[in-house]
Amino acid sequence: MAKPDPHEVMTAALIARNKIVNVNQLNSNPIEKATELVQELVDVWVPKVVGGSGDAGFFVKTGDVKVPNMANLAKALSVSNHVIEQIGNASIETVWQTGKKWANEISKYNPDTGTIKNYNSSDVIVKIKTTGKNEAIHYWGLSLKKRGISEADPTLLNKPVLGKVGFLKERISGAEVSKIEKSKDTFFRGALNIKTGGQYQGKTIDKMTEKQVLDAVEKLFHYERKEKNEMLTSKTGSKYASNKNIYFKSMHEAFMTLSKPDKSKKFFEEFFDLIFKINMDAWIKDTAFHFSLMTGVGDYKKDQLIVEDADEKEGRLVSEIFREMFKDPDTSKFILKKQDGAKKKHAWEEGATAAKLFYEMVIGTSTNGVSIVDLEVRYKGKLTNEPQFQVFINKVRKNGFTNYYKKISKIKSLGKKRWD
Repeated sequence: MAKPDPHEVMTAALIARNKIVNVNQLNSNPIEKATELVQELVDVWVPKVVGGSGDAGFFVKTGDVKVPNMANLAKALSVSNHVIEQIGNASIETVWQTGKKWANEISKYNPDTGTIKNYNSSDVIVKIKTTGKNEAIHYWGLSLKKRGISEADPTLLNKPVLGKVGFLKERISGAEVSKIEKSKDTFFRGALNIKTGGQYQGKTIDKMTEKQVLDAVEKLFHYERKEKNEMLTSKTGSKYASNKNIYFKSMHEAFMTLSKPDKSKKFFEEFFDLIFKINMDAWIKDTAFHFSLMTGVGDYKKDQLIVEDADEKEGRLVSEIFREMFKDPDTSKFILKKQDGAKKKHAWEEGATAAKLFYEMVIGTSTNGVSIVDLEVRYKGKLTNEPQFQVFINKVRKNGFTNYYKKISKIKSLGKKRWD
């Protein structure tokens, strides 16, 4: 069983505490002072987080000594210090960790849209009361991610491609779904035949059910990582070279149908709404609710907490940016293409080293477009599960969305004005 990730509730508790933490002061005696801070969170503030999942993971053992989870504390401080600075003189009334069931007071902010169940992806919601001429109650939803100082950006989405809750299922034809499922069975049945010589546990492979085949493939390849990769990439020179990954190829072909001019705009709108919640204002018609994608950036190295500025993407500004992109006839071309041209190989292609599909999603012309996200499809965990999308905001390319957002936010960022 995976250990609990304390990031959400630790961040929520620090926000409830409503005091900016001086990281330099902590670093004067980091373990001792962090222990005092984290113990205060455990004793006083974690119980105040409504719906909170508790303080598991706040402390870790180093030998026989219990010490704070310093790396997670750094990431949580990155978010909490930013949030508290943005709230300013307003008071924090309540902090919720949303979890599987939203509290009655905030449940209206989590609608089912028909295509997306539990639309609001906020992990933490902060109730804020402003005073003076702008006296009001606000709710600020934070969709939380985290990364270390030298780590790649976290994925924005882990979602099955097909299956009961698969994104593609309702967007491609039944014939395309059937083709993908048939190619999946053919591919894994072929791999199992090669692996076993035609029989598994006394059964002829060709007479096994699809479920039996997948269960057998998972059991035989789970701990054989090198061979699993050779099988999924049909590696040249391996015994699996002749069994091309027609499963991933058929998924790719289905993606390409969504990239055609008559379908691409709708596909991009729905996909980016899934990631960025660009239609939040349409589904939650309440100006008291605010939404942000928030990544805490921090680490613990050489006995020092390193806390960088949180990476915030304001929901309303993100929505405005996409509205402009989708309606502007000069830039409204929606391009789904392979990442890095010939450098990255899809799983079935000659020379592939990773069992993935690699895409880049661009809005605009091929020479003057904004690279919004990199999109990958891969197995995460068991082969009996569905492959998943993994989505990353593009930070590396000069025309990436991160740089584009920074340019626009210098002019239009709401910052503390969001409470006016």
